[in-house]
Amino acid sequence: MNESGLIARSERFLESIKDRRISDDDLKSPEALLNLYIYLRGNLEELQDLKEAMELRGFKYPFRSISGYSTHQSPEIAEDIHDIKRHAQYFRMKASVKKNLLDRVNSAISSHRIALGNIEEYVFLKCHECSRSLRLGEVELHDPEGSVECPCGSDSLKVRFNERALCRPEIIPHLPLSGDYMVKMSELSLWARKALKKIMRLLKNEKKGAVRSATLVIRVLEDGRWIRRRITLDSEDDDYERMLRQRYGPNVRVELIQFHRKKSSIVNDRYTRTALALAYAGLSQKIIDEIRDAVYRENLRNYDAVERYREIVFDARTYSPDLRISEDELSEVRLQRMHRLIHEAGLGDENGNLNPLLKEDLETMEELKREIFRDVPVNLILWDVAFYYLGTSLDRRSKYSGPFPNLRPVLDRTQVRTFDEFSEDALELLRGYWNCGMVYIENLGDVLMRKFEIEEKMKGLHMKPDPLAFGAAVMHMEAGIDAETCAELFHVSVEDVAEEERSIENLGKPSTDRAKMFLNLIKGD
Repeated sequence: MNESGLIARSERFLESIKDRRISDDDLKSPEALLNLYIYLRGNLEELQDLKEAMELRGFKYPFRSISGYSTHQSPEIAEDIHDIKRHAQYFRMKASVKKNLLDRVNSAISSHRIALGNIEEYVFLKCHECSRSLRLGEVELHDPEGSVECPCGSDSLKVRFNERALCRPEIIPHLPLSGDYMVKMSELSLWARKALKKIMRLLKNEKKGAVRSATLVIRVLEDGRWIRRRITLDSEDDDYERMLRQRYGPNVRVELIQFHRKKSSIVNDRYTRTALALAYAGLSQKIIDEIRDAVYRENLRNYDAVERYREIVFDARTYSPDLRISEDELSEVRLQRMHRLIHEAGLGDENGNLNPLLKEDLETMEELKREIFRDVPVNLILWDVAFYYLGTSLDRRSKYSGPFPNLRPVLDRTQVRTFDEFSEDALELLRGYWNCGMVYIENLGDVLMRKFEIEEKMKGLHMKPDPLAFGAAVMHMEAGIDAETCAELFHVSVEDVAEEERSIENLGKPSTDRAKMFLNLIKGD
């Protein structure tokens, strides 16, 4: 297929994804989610094929082929210069189409992976014969009507919800599944766009990283002259002086050395970060739209007056008199109309000065938008990511992407400080008006760091704890939250939490009589 055909095919497929809108009805039943899963997995396979074809045809770096196409190398003939400029503009436009289309495909791939990870976490297949549970990612499903056999030979598999799932499938309708992330951004309100930027900044929090390579500026004595050279060495051997002397002899001097570090983010892919931020911002905007009136009526002294004032402002700004006047005159007419309507409604004087009570309510409303509403999506994603870290094992996070693709399995001390952005005011708003199932943890970053430290100690000990009960135990021990609440959050029993706490406390202690005897012999007791 030529480039034009590949571009047309990609655009048609992305538009077909955009036309198939996902609603809340697709998330209500296990069967509907299974059908959605099959549809999304088929889309992902097609998108990956398109991406591979695009990269083979140079869509990743389309401007390289025209980098030498300029007027500086042409003869000084006006007609030739004009033709060259026109042709160069055509090729630049075509290169931009290629780059933007591949960018859209990459965004769609990341969004589909997030959606599939949430569904695989939330839905599973249950065998009625042997009671075995199968993950959707473990079976081949290409047709909603097709049957799947259990390893026991039975085909009586039923789709079930996982009540202990660590995911939030409500974000799926807000993902840019067709790669239209710019359109999704434009649909967000001002406070939601600010939340989007904050989430992307938090998820990009990079660790210092290890040295990947080093660039050195050296001077070498050759034929009685000092020659300056610039070289790059890998980080396999950090004894750079020995390597230089082996290569250039004893007469070598280092003038400058610059280290290049590999910096890993919390979510190590910009398309995934953008898709997650958009999804949580879109979901939060939907939540706020549903509870906004109730929040305003509780926090404002006279919400009806504020609503009337906003109607007057809208009416004045859209007012168009049947006169041909300049822009300055139109602005003055609209301003006078707004002052008059405000005075007639009893909200201010004839000069447009608002009543103190109304002015205070407007400032409170802006503060709610700027501080509380903006932190709602931030709270949601920080809680979900932290909850996922607490409720999963290191092995699972390393081998399985889950609802957060490209998520680092372990964070360093700098990165866990990201979770200190958890807002108590935004949490109180959610708990008061929406069933969020969250609790406030002041030291959430320290709780996660303690979880990572315990997992590091468990390496090689062949311990097999229940990941959810283990996470609840760490939360109970480090965050100071009662065991009943922790057990309820992770859908485990209090007894399981207590058992995991005993395992954590006994970590590193001898568990058998022979081990205790050996330890006493070492101590000399």
